[in-house]
Amino acid sequence: MRDRDKGGAGRRTAWVSGAGNVAVPLFGALLAAVLIAALWSSAGAGILLVLIAPVVTSMFGSLRVVAGESGVLIRMGYLGWPRRHVPLADIDKAEKDDISALSMGGWGYRVRGRTTAYLVRSGESLVLNLRNGRRVVITCRDATTGASLINDYLATGR
Repeated sequence: MRDRDKGGAGRRTAWVSGAGNVAVPLFGALLAAVLIAALWSSAGAGILLVLIAPVVTSMFGSLRVVAGESGVLIRMGYLGWPRRHVPLADIDKAEKDDISALSMGGWGYRVRGRTTAYLVRSGESLVLNLRNGRRVVITCRDATTGASLINDYLATGR
């Protein structure tokens, strides 16, 4: 996975993955439909909820993670927010784990104790163990490959 393994001097290697959950945006659309039906006769402040609900739920319907020599970039939703960059220097070790969204309090951006989680589903996740004792959990496909690349960069000191 390192540059020399791929045969090109000065070549950069990155891992890109993500995850999606069609249930979250569908829930937002259903919520908007229910709110429209309930508020049809009155055009008060409730209309604002109708416009905001699908946007907020779509923010947590997908996730993209990119790992490379500068660290790990996490972007949630179709707008790429919330967004977080974890520098490689802050990471002690990366690993794959199977995480239950329910154990973290559900889907979305979660902070529980010393763990920050970006969850769009349960299952395979990339876990970053940081040097300060905190953890970052990211649900994604092929977390083993991502963890391997990050650990390789950490071992080579790049």
